[in-house]
Amino acid sequence: MPSRLPLALALLFAPALAWNEAQTDFTVITEGGKLLAISSELSPLEINRMHDWRLRLTDGAGAPVTGARFEVQGGMPEHDHGLPTLPEVTDELEPGVYLLQGLRFHMPGRWLIEFGIRLGEDADGASLEFEL
Repeated sequence: MPSRLPLALALLFAPALAWNEAQTDFTVITEGGKLLAISSELSPLEINRMHDWRLRLTDGAGAPVTGARFEVQGGMPEHDHGLPTLPEVTDELEPGVYLLQGLRFHMPGRWLIEFGIRLGEDADGASLEFEL
């Protein structure tokens, strides 16, 4: 008889993996007109803590954009330094929802995060500025 434990665990954790519109921390429009909604698993954002973000990418009609590849970089332009970590998108959790892991902000001030987005051969991008 097959074990039902993996299914039970998936059902138990499924609500935690689903996109929650109410928890959106930032929203930006990409250069190509897509919507990038960002939700931090650590809220409010804190200094010197590792952050995982969920990125929800939708087209102009609100449909999920699947199969995107992201490059993420950033830093503090006023201090002329980058991020202290190398964040990367590690998974597409559900259609159009991506897991960004490995963000850390080590000091207060203005931060700039730049998202390079590739969809097949097409390139897109977005920038996010915020104050910590």
